[in-house]
Amino acid sequence: MNRNCYDEMPYPVLSYTFTHPDHLATLAWLLGMDTAPIEKCRVLEVGCASGGNLIPMASTLPQSEFVGIDFSAQQIASAQGALKVLELENIAFKHMDIMEVDAGLGQFDYIIAHGVFSWVPRPVQDKLLMICKQNLAPNGVAYVSYNTYPGWHMMSAIREMMLYHTRHVSEPQMRVAQARAFLEFLADSVEKKGDSYGNFIGAYGGFLKAEAEHLRASSDSYLLHEELEDVNEPVYFHQFIERAAEQGLQYLCEADFSSVFPNRFPQEVTNALLKMSHDIVEMEQHMDFLRNRTFRKTLLVHQGVSTTRTVKPERLSNLHIASNSRVVSENPDIKSIAIEKFEGYDGATLTVDHPVTKAAMMHLSQVWPATVSFEELLVEAQASLALEAGAAPSPGKQAQDAQVFAINLLRAYTYSGSLVELHVCAPRFVIQASERPVASPWSRWQAQIATGLEPQEALLVTNLRHERIELKGISRYLMCYLDGNHDRAALLDGLTKSLLSGDLVVERENHPITDTEEAKKILVEDLEQTLAWLARMALLVA
Repeated sequence: MNRNCYDEMPYPVLSYTFTHPDHLATLAWLLGMDTAPIEKCRVLEVGCASGGNLIPMASTLPQSEFVGIDFSAQQIASAQGALKVLELENIAFKHMDIMEVDAGLGQFDYIIAHGVFSWVPRPVQDKLLMICKQNLAPNGVAYVSYNTYPGWHMMSAIREMMLYHTRHVSEPQMRVAQARAFLEFLADSVEKKGDSYGNFIGAYGGFLKAEAEHLRASSDSYLLHEELEDVNEPVYFHQFIERAAEQGLQYLCEADFSSVFPNRFPQEVTNALLKMSHDIVEMEQHMDFLRNRTFRKTLLVHQGVSTTRTVKPERLSNLHIASNSRVVSENPDIKSIAIEKFEGYDGATLTVDHPVTKAAMMHLSQVWPATVSFEELLVEAQASLALEAGAAPSPGKQAQDAQVFAINLLRAYTYSGSLVELHVCAPRFVIQASERPVASPWSRWQAQIATGLEPQEALLVTNLRHERIELKGISRYLMCYLDGNHDRAALLDGLTKSLLSGDLVVERENHPITDTEEAKKILVEDLEQTLAWLARMALLVA
C-alpha cells in the first residue's frame, strides 16, 4: 500500500490520553526524573496525521511549543486548516518524511510516535529511534507504540488471510469492505466448531465490530492502516529495547504504568517471575509471555539519565490527584479502621482501612473529574475527620497519616489508573455550567465540522483531559453553540429548531418521540441535565 492511501482514506482524527505530556512527565517524575514543566515545553509528534492528538494539547498549553510531521500532504493540509480557524500560534505542522528529519528540527522535551513504528520498514524504524535520540532534550521522554509478540503471532494469521483475500484490490474503500466481508464469512463458518481457532476468529470479528460501532466511519481507516498495511512488523519487547539501546536510549517504563507491575498475578506466579527475571526487561518480557501481549506503549530516555525502579511515596507531594472510583458500601465508615472498598470503572478495587485515605477517596469522587493537589487533599481529609472526631490530630499523627496516605495512593495507581490518577499539572476546566456555557474550542470545532452523521449517530470529541468523549443527541447539537454567546433560552431555541427541522431526534428509553409538543417538553427537562453532564465530562471552560 503506498503513501497515497493516507490521502485517499485519512487516519482517524483521534486523541491518545497516554501520549499527553502531563502523563509522560508524571511517570518520569515518579521514577526519579526532573523533566521540563509541561506548561512551557517543546513537543514533537512523528506521524501526527491531521492533528487530532496534537492540537488539543496545544490549545490547553499556550506557552508550550508543538510540532507535528507527517508524509500525508492531505492530512497536514487539514491540520493547518484547523489551526487557522482556532488561531493557534504555538503549533506547526510540516509535510515531511521521517527520513528527512535531522538535528535542524531542534530538540524536544517530549517526542510522540503513536502507531508508526510497526507500520514502516526496518530502515525507517531505525530512523525513528534515531530521532528519539537525536532530537530529544537531555531530560526528555520519548513515547513509541508498536505491535508485540507473542500476541501478534495469532493476529498475524488473520491479517495474512485478509491480505490474501484482498490482494487484487487496490481501491482502499473496496479493500476494507472485502476484508470485513471475508472476516464475517470466517466467523460464521468456523465459530460453530467450538475449538480455539474458531473462538479466536469469532472474538476478533467481535473486536472489529465493536471498533466499527465506536469509531463509525473512521473504523474503515483504522482497519486499512492498522491491519491491511503492506508493512506490519511486530517485535518482542526485548528486541525493541535492544534496538533502542543501539541508538543510545534506555527503557523508562510503559505508558500504561499498571502493566509494569505483576500485581494482578497470583502470588506464586509473581514469586516465580521475580526468581527467573534478572532485570526489568526480562521481567516484562516474561509477563508479555503470560499475557499474550499484542501492543506496547513504551517510554524511552537517554542512556545515562538517572532513574529509579523504587517509586518513593514522597514524590506524590508535588502532584495532583483525581479519582473516578466509587465506594462500594452504601454506608461507608470513614472514621474507624473498618475496611472499605473503592471500585474503578474497570472493576479494580482498592481495599483500605486508613481513615484519611478513605476520607480523601470520598472527596475525590465528589469533585470528579477535578484534580486536587496532594497537600490540599491531605488537609481536606484530615479536616473532615477532625470535625467528625471533634479534635485535630497531633503533628506526629499528621505526618504518619501523610505517609500512609501516599503509600495507599501509589498502591492504587500502580494497580489501576481507574482507581487513582496522578498529574504533574491540573487540567483546566469547570465542573459546573455557567449562565452562558463555553466548550473547549477544539471540541466545538470537532462538532461543527462533523458532517454526514445521521441524527442518532455518535460524535467523538476530545475533552480537556485529552480523552475521547462520545456525544449523542442533545449533547452533540449543543456542543456547536457553547461559545459563550448563548444563554439557556437561546440554547433551547436552537434545539427546538433542530427538532422541527428533523436534524435532532429526541428519545426516551431508546425510542424516538414523534409527538413534537412532548419532545419540546423533554428538551426543557434535558437541557440542564445535558449541560451538567458536559461539565462532568471535562468539556467546558470558564
